[in-house]
Order: sequence, then structure tokens, then C-alpha cells
Amino acid sequence: MASAQGRQVRISKIASRYLVFDVQDVVYLRRHHDICAVFVGTMPQNPTQNIFMGLPVELLPEEASVLVNKKVAYIVDDPVAHLAELGAMDETSRKSYLQSLRTQRRNAQKAIDEEKATRMAEARARRQKNQPSRNTSEPTPARPEEEASLFDTAVVRSPLPVSGTPSASQTMQIAPGITPATSKEFASGKTHMAEPDVPKPCPLYAHLNSRGYFMTPGLRFGGNYSVYPGDPFRYHAHFLASSYGWDQEITLLDLVGSGRLGTAVKKGFLLGGQKPEEGTAADTDAHATGDWAGGDVRVFCIEWAGM
Repeated sequence: MASAQGRQVRISKIASRYLVFDVQDVVYLRRHHDICAVFVGTMPQNPTQNIFMGLPVELLPEEASVLVNKKVAYIVDDPVAHLAELGAMDETSRKSYLQSLRTQRRNAQKAIDEEKATRMAEARARRQKNQPSRNTSEPTPARPEEEASLFDTAVVRSPLPVSGTPSASQTMQIAPGITPATSKEFASGKTHMAEPDVPKPCPLYAHLNSRGYFMTPGLRFGGNYSVYPGDPFRYHAHFLASSYGWDQEITLLDLVGSGRLGTAVKKGFLLGGQKPEEGTAADTDAHATGDWAGGDVRVFCIEWAGM
């Protein structure tokens, strides 16, 4: 894994969604920037279920905005960049890329063969261990030729070749297919694409992220985010957070409903917004501003007593 310092995460924008396909980038974001995102990919080993998901991970627009503002990530319009890179590849680059795919296929097939050989050896050892000892001095009576020809259904197999290394053509026929997830592997950097617009940031999200909190979508609890004091693998969420504009009206029904719901699920209801700078008009919607660092963010917590 590349060093954390100077690492640039590629965020693929596909159908207005912000996706990260590289597992090393996912680990880097979780370890160093307190962003875990949401796995949305199908598991190849079990594609018919939707409980356990795999790569890629989907970032919230505010997560992508925070990473770009920190200069640790960049956004790529993946469909456009893919076609542009394919058109810019020369013959040498194309052959080199195809050769890298063949190498990955051979490595994958080698790993599969080694795992299969290990399983066969373990099964053979178990059979030998469980097989009762027999007296080999007594010869086994041979069956009549007619009985063998009428009732013997065993298939005579040709002996396996002595050499355990298949030829190159055989390897290419049985090797698994490699499908690259993104265009990153053959991106040459020669094509200059206009970067997509960075999504507008959320002041509350940036404020909490800068203080080491992890956040996941809070829709199931009726808020914008579920806020964790550390990695969600180790902690339960402590707050149910919603973002508001500084002068935005908050109805009493929202305060009562969110406050009681947060307390019922053992969480505090956290609300916050960005205070406008001196001499500027009050922002009516925190999500509409593009300069979340311009003013202070104030955060308040409500907990319902007696529940």
C-alpha cells in the first residue's frame, strides 16, 4: 500500500453517484480520514443475496466534497474518461495492458490450482486415516468376465500426464476471466479531462468529520447522519444528526419527534448549522453554501428526559 502522505484517491462519478473501487483507497479513507462510506457492490461468490455487499463503496456528496477540499481525492467522470483513455492508447500501451491482464489470469489460476491441490491432499489424508486396516496377504478374488462386462459401470480414465504444468494455451482456456472495475489500470495521464463539479459541502458534516467523528447515512433514524465517536466496528452511534440553515425555521414537531426518537434508540438528537460571517446575509440553507469554512458551525444536542 502506498504511503498515506501524498496519496490521491480516485472517486469515479457514475450516474451522479460517487464510487471508490480500489480496496486500498477504501482502507486509506477509513484509517486516515474517518470515512467508511457504504458498500454497494455484489459479492461474486453469492450474487443472489443483498445482505452482505462488496466493492465499490458509495460516498455521500458531502463526503466527496470534504475529500476534494482536503486535496486527498479527485473526481473523475468515469464513462467519459474511459472512452477518452481507450481512444488515446497506442499499440504499445494496448499490448502492455493486455499482457498485464494475462498475467493476472495466470496468477489467479495458479492460486486456484494450489488451493484445489491442498483440499485434495487433505481429503486423501482423511480417507487414509478413516480407512480400516486390511490384510493385504489375502488375494482379492477376481470376478468373472461376464459379470464385469454386464454390471461394471466404472469409467476407464486415461492416465493423467506426468507433467503438472499445463501449456500456455491450456492455461488461457481454463484461467478465470479478469474484468477491470475501472479505467484506472490503463489510464496513461495523457488525456486531459475537465474535472466534474465538486458537490456542495455540508457545514455540519465537515465540522464533525474534522473532530474525528465517523458518520453513516441516518435515514433509518429519521436524520441526515448517524454519528459515531469512532469506527462503527467498535462503537454504537451516539448521535442522530440533522443539518439546518442558520435562520431556518425548525418546527416544534420536528424537535419533539426527533428528540424522542433519538432518546428511544439511546442516541442524542444533534442539530447544527453554519453561522454566517459578520456583514453577510444569513444563509437560509446550509446545503446551499459553497464555503463551509467561512463561518463557525454551532452544534446543539437534545435528549428527552424521563424515557
